[in-house]
Amino acid sequence: MKIAIVDDNRQEQEKLTDQINAWAGKNSIAVSARIFDSGEEFSQSLNREQFDIVFMDIIMDGQNGIETALRLRSISINILLIFITSSMEFMAQAFPCHAFDYIMKPCSEERITQVMDKAKRTLGKTQEVIEISSEKFLPSEIFCAYSDSNYCEIFNRNKRYKVRISFTDLTKMLSPYPSFMVIGRGVLVNFDNTSHISGYDCVMTNGDNVPVSRRKIRETEQAFMNRQFSRMLADGR
Repeated sequence: MKIAIVDDNRQEQEKLTDQINAWAGKNSIAVSARIFDSGEEFSQSLNREQFDIVFMDIIMDGQNGIETALRLRSISINILLIFITSSMEFMAQAFPCHAFDYIMKPCSEERITQVMDKAKRTLGKTQEVIEISSEKFLPSEIFCAYSDSNYCEIFNRNKRYKVRISFTDLTKMLSPYPSFMVIGRGVLVNFDNTSHISGYDCVMTNGDNVPVSRRKIRETEQAFMNRQFSRMLADGR
């Protein structure tokens, strides 16, 4: 489990690191915690490092936590983002960042344990691997898919896969995951990797546009909002 701690306060860094390591020891889980002293430093790491969980202080000098989190979300929607704050006044600004949880300072061991237990359960669900025509995928990392005769083109953030499977069979395979929806003839999208809907396009978190059928636009908009709401409820917000 790879964890980033983004906080410009050395004492807070050390305290949180100790609490996470204590939780990991009790649960026999290997944890690697990487500390970043600023939002700028963390942002620069995103193209070369991957994390499962990010603890983000909101109030930091320079690039604050919300600005840094928006940068994170432009790279990945799946990393679990946990805001740490001493004030609730920034919660409205933090909403678009799709935070997994919020922790008020001072961080108690009980609260860290609660959040890490929930994160462990969530990561266990999102890391399930499925195999499609000898290619292996994490459903959480699929952005969209298009029908192509007897094949399907499956896209993640940076790569396209062409696999031999019918669109009907692919849809059935992904049907247990509530984030997926057919939004047009031969077009499947993952709402968990969708930033917003603009006109007749689902705008993905990597900036790509996935076209929505005109006859399904209202249904798609409603389903996207329902998915966002259900994720908030699951996260306890």
